Amino acid sequence: MSDSDDSDDLVVVRALLGASNPVADDPLSAVEQRRGESLLAVLLADPSTRSARSSRPGRGRGRVVVRRRRGVLTAAATVLVLAGALLGFTVVRTHDQATALPLLPEPLLTATTGDHDSAVAALSEAARRQRESVQAGSGPVLYVRTQIYGLDIAVARNRATTTARTTIGDLWRDSDGALHSDRYIQQIDRAGADIGGPTPVDDDQFEGRSDRPPLPPEFDPALTPTDPAQISARLKAYALGGGVPVDIDVPASVLSTLRTGLTSPAQNAALYEVLAQIPTLFDAGPIRDRAGRPGHAVGVVVSDKSSLSLGIAYLIFSDTGAPLTIENVATPPPPGLHLPDASIIMDYTEIITTRRVPTVGATT
Repeated sequence: MSDSDDSDDLVVVRALLGASNPVADDPLSAVEQRRGESLLAVLLADPSTRSARSSRPGRGRGRVVVRRRRGVLTAAATVLVLAGALLGFTVVRTHDQATALPLLPEPLLTATTGDHDSAVAALSEAARRQRESVQAGSGPVLYVRTQIYGLDIAVARNRATTTARTTIGDLWRDSDGALHSDRYIQQIDRAGADIGGPTPVDDDQFEGRSDRPPLPPEFDPALTPTDPAQISARLKAYALGGGVPVDIDVPASVLSTLRTGLTSPAQNAALYEVLAQIPTLFDAGPIRDRAGRPGHAVGVVVSDKSSLSLGIAYLIFSDTGAPLTIENVATPPPPGLHLPDASIIMDYTEIITTRRVPTVGATT
């Protein structure tokens, strides 16, 4: 062995540690994979075998190199174990494979227009299927697990700090309407080019356990009416009272309710029928969501010219009509955030599961 081998081994070790890197590296080649496995085999070999090997005559220089390399590999193996434990914990808790996310993930969809009639037909069919469905599970508690990605922006003194944050959330709505949540940060990175701005919101606002009293009935997603006319009248009144365009505020409110995961299939159907009334709704066709689940997508405009950016929200629903993912895309991103001049995901919510369970804390 030579000293030059150390740098080669470090390259392989770094590659082996790629799973802990939030920005995925290039995959290992077959040769690199075999070399890495061989190096780890040396590390994990029986201690007596290693001692006997290093005590052979004529291997004095080799012993020094092996020790140095073994120190590097030991540290690497320790990180691998820790990373494996953390990533395994994520997979077990979320039931998905999103364990190493890009800093600024590519939008699933970027179309800003499409066929309106096809979108209405797709949503109407999804609503019909939802009305024929029943809530999964049984029990008095409604349980939802989501993965939420979003940009947190802090602005002060003409400078901005933009942070990309992905969280996993477990939410239980008890029979009395009280909410209990348990969230942890899956990944957090600075996203904007200008990182000299103010400090973003404290992470403890996005992570940990919390208990909240019941929401007022008119704002509780689980109490959403199943009559689309009643929902539409309520949301239009809110929009007019707030002085915002109805065709912008109503779809944003519908999607905000859906992304909670707290709505039943019958309520989903009613919300779909309200969304189908929006003139900017368009069909985006078949697609797979970020968990790889097949679905159908429709898009709708959720911003006007005052935002200095075109905002499109996409709803992806399964073949049963169940909402899977809601993604908001800005084209281009709002100015001043120091983000790439391209279509940017401002936030997305992936509804991993929603079901009824016996008690708060239960997941099945």
